[in-house]
Amino acid sequence: MTRRTAARAALLLFPVALLSGCGKADLGPVWFPLKEGTAITYEVTQTGEDAPPPQEWTLRVTAPATLDQVPMAVRHHSLGVSYYLRHDEQGVRRMATRMDIDEEPTPEKEPLWVLKAPYTVGTEWTTPTVPYLILRRNEYPRELRYSHRALMQWRIEAVDDTVTTPSGTHKPCLRVAGRAELNLYTDPVNGFTNVPLISREWYCQGVGLVKFEREEKVPPGFLTGGTLTAEAVR
Repeated sequence: MTRRTAARAALLLFPVALLSGCGKADLGPVWFPLKEGTAITYEVTQTGEDAPPPQEWTLRVTAPATLDQVPMAVRHHSLGVSYYLRHDEQGVRRMATRMDIDEEPTPEKEPLWVLKAPYTVGTEWTTPTVPYLILRRNEYPRELRYSHRALMQWRIEAVDDTVTTPSGTHKPCLRVAGRAELNLYTDPVNGFTNVPLISREWYCQGVGLVKFEREEKVPPGFLTGGTLTAEAVR
């Protein structure tokens, strides 16, 4: 996988994850602390038939930018992509992205929620997503992410969770869960099956996103799936 392909894959898999917001000293920045130069490094592991070896991804806060005369926070992914984020009383949204080889950021067709206010149990929102871990076993292209899309329904499930990663034990944390479904032809016996795409994220006060999980499991047959976990290590 080339660096550019890996960067685009990360962009597709994490349309709202591994990001931080900016704004005044209210609840948003508590869960999304931003200080230029700070960074979090994640250990990323996958399971599945074609799972790659563990990787490390680093997301670093870079200098803020202005997009259409609106101030933006910018967070850069070590795979070579920057995310432009806006925070206000409604929450945190991703407004644009820029690959390292691009001169200018590309605005999103519609802003993508990272977290929606109020930051309380029961707050919900939706974002588009694609299958990243599901692959065709014997067909090419193997990736479904170029041809299949779904809407993921997100919900804040807890605001006082505790989570332990290699970087330590963090609390209190927001636990956010997302679920989408794809109707896929998995094998001749089962025919079309509703396959769930499940995400879980933990955002901790004073730190930001410390853990992310993604599950894309399919019945044995024409497709393979797996899981991905990213945990803060430093």
